[in-house]
Amino acid sequence: MLKKQYQLAKRQKRWIKRAGVIGVVLVLLGGLGTWLAGENKAFKMAILRVVAPVLSIHLDPEMVSIPAGTFQQGNSLEENTSSEHPLRKVHIKKFALGRFEVTFEEYDRFAISTGRPLPGDEGWGREGHPVINVSWKDAMDYASWLSQETGYRFRLPTESEWEYAARNMGKGQIWAGTSEQEQLATYAWFNANSNGRTQPVGTRQANSLGLHDLSGNVWEWVQDCWHDDYQHAPTNGSAWLEANNGMCGTRVRRGGGWTNAPMSLRSSSRNGYSADSRSIQIGFRLAQDIP
Repeated sequence: MLKKQYQLAKRQKRWIKRAGVIGVVLVLLGGLGTWLAGENKAFKMAILRVVAPVLSIHLDPEMVSIPAGTFQQGNSLEENTSSEHPLRKVHIKKFALGRFEVTFEEYDRFAISTGRPLPGDEGWGREGHPVINVSWKDAMDYASWLSQETGYRFRLPTESEWEYAARNMGKGQIWAGTSEQEQLATYAWFNANSNGRTQPVGTRQANSLGLHDLSGNVWEWVQDCWHDDYQHAPTNGSAWLEANNGMCGTRVRRGGGWTNAPMSLRSSSRNGYSADSRSIQIGFRLAQDIP
């Protein structure tokens, strides 16, 4: 409980530095999500749409530098799905990955600033929770907007980058943080411990790279178009797009979520989802190139 409170307090402190006087008032009222959840939501939204561009209300995501390296992507075990085959060697350039999944607080500032509807939180709360009910295109638009706001280029990770980070730079961990299923609850929110909902980001233990929730909490969009397996997939860590029968109306999601059993949380587990669709199970985190 103390760790959870510390993580939320730390993220609120970062917001206060950026949001100015109105941001401080909202934090004192319990945070933007709590404030918006009260009465007169339409009126409050109108106020925020006016002040957001002036105050540049946003949170720069906390990024973790991931060293370059080579790893085996996919899985060769017979019991796993054919979409994870064939196992292949992939070279990854140095890059940065968000320490946490993007939260409602971060995404709401984008939605308010651009006049988009706020995604629903299913009544589970917004403060500290990973944003859900966002499509792949929403995630891409958020990355583009934040890049313009901050002057730093953000993007979605590629599928290979995501798995490399989840496997602790290719050290073969079955889940992000561990290969022991009895330890999974220490690192992940999933169907056995999530209480049937998302949980605030960063409240499970990070993997050895300092990344939280790569396994569990919410599925995460990545750049790649869906392919049924890894035949002819690139080996340089880049996103796999239209080539070789890629279905770009369907994009890859990774990591499993709060509704899933451990099998879906494995570092190699992958499936596709309509790029235009939104789900209570899917969010995202950001990545950056490092020269």
